Amino acid sequence: MPLPDPLDFDPVRFPGVGLDEVWPPEAFDFSAPWLRDPDLCFERGVSGEIIFVRRFDALRLVLDIETAHSALDIAPSSRDFRLLRLMPSALRLVESVTPGDPVPPALRGLPSPPPEEHHLYAATTALVAALERGAGSAGGAFLDALRRTPPGLEMFEAAAAKCIRQGGFALERMAGLARGLHRLAHAHAEVLAAHAAQPDYTGMERMVTATTRVLVRDAGWSGDLLAHGLRQIEPLVATPRETAEMLRVAATAMLEEDGTLGAAARLAAQQAHLRDRLIELGIFWRRLAAAWAGVHPQLTDRREVDALSRNILRRLSLKPLYLPV
Repeated sequence: MPLPDPLDFDPVRFPGVGLDEVWPPEAFDFSAPWLRDPDLCFERGVSGEIIFVRRFDALRLVLDIETAHSALDIAPSSRDFRLLRLMPSALRLVESVTPGDPVPPALRGLPSPPPEEHHLYAATTALVAALERGAGSAGGAFLDALRRTPPGLEMFEAAAAKCIRQGGFALERMAGLARGLHRLAHAHAEVLAAHAAQPDYTGMERMVTATTRVLVRDAGWSGDLLAHGLRQIEPLVATPRETAEMLRVAATAMLEEDGTLGAAARLAAQQAHLRDRLIELGIFWRRLAAAWAGVHPQLTDRREVDALSRNILRRLSLKPLYLPV
């Protein structure tokens, strides 16, 4: 069964946003004066936590996004609250956010930028290790030259030129190796970039769990259909995160198990297929994961929680998104 168009499928409304309000906005334009200082920025910690940085004072404050509004004196459900709750999703796409920075295009439904250089370098490093076996004299010389070449977009051409100049290898042979490996490295880099830019699934899972806990403990809601539905959703909401990780692992395993220079074209096509699956998964879930981050378990209107729960169920029903490799 073909998947629906992810841009038109099952629209998601952010909690607390008016009918005529566009969200996410174009920029992180906080209203609170203490959040408009250009010396402030937000970064993402190793475990996904938000780090509030005041550069001038060399202050680094680690914040749990669920309680960060209290630490920063931001009223729940205010516009600044909703902007702050966008931060984990934004920091999946950029290294840091300074007040006034534009909201990342992908978070606003626009195309993602090409993979950054560090993804290309990581992909090339993995390829050099995976493709060494059966490389032959020319391939082995090329991979050895690649190891000694500074990383960058021109590293493949530079390594080929070094082999031709210093090793006396044929131009046609080295040029072919450089083109094939460049395509494969770029394809694997796109897989790594697509995985790194996946939505904040973990944050969505935590918020679903927190909201379920609040409703189950509330005598007025514990027997309601919404509480029952959330109890059913909670163990299933990890599906997109687990699928993204499965696709990343499969991409790496393909290189390690079947990586040879002669198979570069076929491997590049396989990597491109996994990249497309990751991108499609992210498009279907990005807006919803960001919207769940805007939920306040105690204060968000239960009708909005119900709508977001239905959004999850509709996406989980798209079985082709989660098929094994």
